[in-house]
Amino acid sequence: MSLDNLFSSFSIRTLKMQSRIVMPPLATNYATGEGLVTERQVAYYVERARGGVGYITVEHTGILEQGRASPNMLLISTDKHSSSIAELVEAVHRVGGKIIVQLNHAGRQTSSAVTGSPIVGPSPVSCPTRNEIPHELSLNEIEDIREAFSRAAERVRKAGADGVEIHMAHGYLICSFLSPFSNRREDGYGGNIEGRSRFALEVLKSVRGRVGPDFPIICRLSGDEYVDGGLRIEETKEIAKILEKEGADALHVSACNAASGYLNQPPYYIEEGVFVHLAQAIKSVVKIPVITVGRIRDPVMAEEVLREGKADLVSMGRALIADPHMPRKAREGHLEDIIPCISCNRCIQSFRKGALQCCVNPETGNEARFRPSKAARPKKVWIVGGGPGGLKAAEIAALRGHQVTVFEKEHRLGGRMRLAAIPPKKGILNDFLDYLEKKVRKLGVTLEVGKEFTADELESDKPDVVIVASGALPRFPDWKGVKESSALSVDQALSKGIDLVGRRVLVVGGGGVGAETADFLSEEGCEVTIVEMLDEIASDLVVHLKHYLSERLAKKGVTTLTSTTVKELGKGYAVVEDASGRRKISGFDAIFLAVGSIPNDSIAKSLQGKVRELYVIGDASQPREAMEAVYEGEEVAMKI
Repeated sequence: MSLDNLFSSFSIRTLKMQSRIVMPPLATNYATGEGLVTERQVAYYVERARGGVGYITVEHTGILEQGRASPNMLLISTDKHSSSIAELVEAVHRVGGKIIVQLNHAGRQTSSAVTGSPIVGPSPVSCPTRNEIPHELSLNEIEDIREAFSRAAERVRKAGADGVEIHMAHGYLICSFLSPFSNRREDGYGGNIEGRSRFALEVLKSVRGRVGPDFPIICRLSGDEYVDGGLRIEETKEIAKILEKEGADALHVSACNAASGYLNQPPYYIEEGVFVHLAQAIKSVVKIPVITVGRIRDPVMAEEVLREGKADLVSMGRALIADPHMPRKAREGHLEDIIPCISCNRCIQSFRKGALQCCVNPETGNEARFRPSKAARPKKVWIVGGGPGGLKAAEIAALRGHQVTVFEKEHRLGGRMRLAAIPPKKGILNDFLDYLEKKVRKLGVTLEVGKEFTADELESDKPDVVIVASGALPRFPDWKGVKESSALSVDQALSKGIDLVGRRVLVVGGGGVGAETADFLSEEGCEVTIVEMLDEIASDLVVHLKHYLSERLAKKGVTTLTSTTVKELGKGYAVVEDASGRRKISGFDAIFLAVGSIPNDSIAKSLQGKVRELYVIGDASQPREAMEAVYEGEEVAMKI
């Protein structure tokens, strides 16, 4: 398919680009505690500039300490911060990239523990995801924040950036003024659309006054907040027209606020391009460029959006986290070489727990550290296990010039991640495994598929390095009656499917794996009961996935017994205990256990002392998730 629209030139005032792919603002938590740019941050953005994106939008950058959204949020509240931003801008320009900076004030969607001062908003109405009532801004305080936005924009211009984006979306301060969901004021900053738009309009005018007539100003909006009483697209269309009239150069149309945050970064349960219709609606009422976003994973879909006239530019955030060189590869016609985003949202989870990482690309956030180069001495490397960790290790080792062989006992590469791809909506996981398989084949890796590895292999050949990536095995607890119950693992449920199962099924363990298995079985027509010892199911999943999976199970009538422990199993029954005491639940045709995994480490143990270099990675070392296995695969392959 031709991608002519995607790689046609485009301009927003003085910002000229050679690609219609935009990198949206994506929080990283790479900044210092002072809000200054770090070397890690520079390397992250420079790599994406090298990859051929039309322009980069730097993550939301705080205009004031009072508006800090997280402890390591980037700031531009002082000239010192401006100098820090200037170093980033210069580095991106050095490799031919374009870069703008998004300005934000978190408003009520933060906490005083983060800001060091009371949180603020248009009205004393707390965000549903927080338990803190914001201070209602006075007229003088509104003026002060407006001036802080304009001073920050002036610093952006002086730092040499190519433009500025004003964050008016996602429930943050300006959006909270725009929305009746959060704005209950009765003065000139509340009430009808004109009143609620007043603060946004004053910020835009003030910024324009500081940066001059030619400096590009983009406004980001939530087309729909997807909450009762929130902004809807018809109102946002009116706001868009007001902003265009007052000098906005482009509109970046997103959606949601914190209360609907489960949709803000749409996971694989949500259709691709979920917010494109919002941009299309805005585009129908304005003449300035409109940027769309919302689970646009690949260049082909982006091209279709542009060709159909639904937007002028396409933001591809998580796709650029997964592969910073996606634009260049697409331009060159190498679509098969693009690392596919699998919409798992581990990136969002990692950011909230510390700093941005990516499940499918361990080089994200490690651009300076993980830069594969040729090894000083090529080695013979054997890898036991063809799951995601083993395949990533094979890819990096082969790139570095080593002679690599992968042994996989199953007849298909991918390991247990292939099973994880079986539940509804999760087939996208196969995209990453297929990419890895194609990559290692292209690199000349020898694949011994359908062959179980044993230490006897060492009698006929001697590798320099063995990397054990043999994965994990389902855990069978030492409960009374487990053997008599004929309980099976969830692996067996997923691999052999409905043939193993009668109509009534019990799944013991309601973490992510158990809940997804229940989703699969209920989709096949089974009547499913989940027993989970914690007070909620799927608590180990990313919050977006948990929300939609829980919703799916509820709609299909899956029975969930939470805060309930299993004390005994038998043929067709379980003895369980909750706050009300013990009882027997029975009548089940099959029982499946989803109570964790244990390392499949027998191979690693058998190789101790028999090879020069032995490494154990992923679940074979400690059962976790694909992201950890892939990371360790690259880390080890960089050492050898």
